[in-house]
Formats: sequence, structure tokens, C-alpha cells
Amino acid sequence: MSKKKAPVKQPLKLMLLREVKGLGALGDVVKVRPGFARNYLLPRGMATAQSDDTVKHVAGLRKRAAAEVQKNIEQAKAAVAALANVSIHIESKAGEGGHLYGSVTQAMISEALDKQGYKVDATGVVLENPIKELGIYDVKLRLHGEVEASVKLYVVAPAPEKAEKAKK
Repeated sequence: MSKKKAPVKQPLKLMLLREVKGLGALGDVVKVRPGFARNYLLPRGMATAQSDDTVKHVAGLRKRAAAEVQKNIEQAKAAVAALANVSIHIESKAGEGGHLYGSVTQAMISEALDKQGYKVDATGVVLENPIKELGIYDVKLRLHGEVEASVKLYVVAPAPEKAEKAKK
């Protein structure tokens, strides 16, 4: 007796309706296995069969997405101009020699900017090395994929009056 082999299922061609990490971007036509299409892409509305209507719909989506990206870039460039002369001060406890008991984090920098009225996400704060000493630093801010700004960061020890009030 010979066993019959299961038929090999051919990959499906689908058009992506949004970016799928590791697969493609909006409007890309991709070949995927039927199970992946049936169980993941199609139920979540991430892809559809390619047709003339779909091509037109995706062209409109691409145009809107491009306009949105351009708008975000313009807003980021305006923010760069606003951040040009901004400096922030962060108080942190330090030991002998100016070494901090912790480090200044991206979240702390983002919060300090927020207090001054500049909304920058903590993930947009770029620290090449951890800040673990008192001093003056230039901190890069990635406002958009291709737009960066820089602010002056002053890491200072708390004033003695504040330290004494905190102890009481």
C-alpha cells in the first residue's frame, strides 16, 4: 500500500491594508501561507485579496498616510525651532565627587520638558551614555524619524535648604 501525500497548499497572494512587521508595508502584495492568511491577516483586517477596488482603496490610504507623515515632519521641525534655546534643570542627590546615587533617565528628562510645556516622549530622548554625574550635558531628542533637536541639561545637586526641609 502506498500512502498518499497531502497536497501542497499554494501560497496566497494578498494585498496588505496596513504595515505588518516582518512582512511588508501598506499596499504591498505578499505571498503567505493559507493558514497565516486565514488565521491572522484576514480576521484582523490586515490584508485582503487583490482586486481593482482594493488597489484604488489602498492608493487612497497611501496618499492619506503620506500626508500624515508630512504633517508630522512639519510639526517636528516647528518643535525643533521652539526647543532651540531650551535648557532643563534636574536636581539629583549626589555623593562625594559629584557622582549621582542613581542616574538621570530618559523619563526624567521627558518629564522635565513636559513641565516646561514641551511634549516629548521618553522614547524620543537619546542618551548615548547614562548620566551618572553632576554637570552640563547636550541631550538629543528624536522628534521624528529624521528630525532631531538638542537641549541643554543641567544636572545639579539639590539646594541645602531643600535638603534640610526634606529631612524634617
